[in-house]
Formats: sequence, structure tokens, C-alpha cells
Amino acid sequence: MARIDAITLPTSSVELDNGENLRDLAVGESLQLQADTGFGGLWIAAEFDEHQDNLTFYSAKIVTTCARNPAIACRYHGTRHAHPVTLDGRVLRRPTPAVATAVQ
Repeated sequence: MARIDAITLPTSSVELDNGENLRDLAVGESLQLQADTGFGGLWIAAEFDEHQDNLTFYSAKIVTTCARNPAIACRYHGTRHAHPVTLDGRVLRRPTPAVATAVQ
């Protein structure tokens, strides 16, 4: 897999428009960071750490036609939504939340 731009932020370091912090996001949701943050642009939530103290984001791009490529198709095809994008502009599959497994 090609390298993509990624940032990891403490969940308490960003206040969302609704007044909550980054813990309010789900993996696969995107946000637009202001340029003055040093990470301006569109980012998609990729992975929380074990205690949800940090959230890793991948740089993202708005797409509508992901269904044209079965490798990245998702349920949002046909509508404007974010997908991770590599440094060379290749669109990747949207991150999905990890499925918890029961320990026996």
C-alpha cells in the first residue's frame, strides 16, 4: 500500500462545531481542519488508540464515484463523501471501525 499522509491527535485537542471533542467522531467520518492548525485540509478518522485518547486521521478527498472501482466501493457511492487519498492522489477504501471480539 502506498504511504498516505497521516496525523495522530489527542482527542481532547480539537473542539468540534457541536462543542464535543474528537471522541465524538466515528472511524470513517471526516472533518475539515483550519489552516492555522498546521494540518489544514480534509481528514478522515482512521483509528482510535486503545483508550480513545488519540485518533489517527488520513488525508482525504471528496468523491462521488467510488462504485466505479470495486476495491474502494462503499455504501455512500453516488453522494459526496470522503475517502483516504495517497500522496500521489490515489483514492483508497474508507476506514471502518474494528469489530470487537469476545475473549474466551
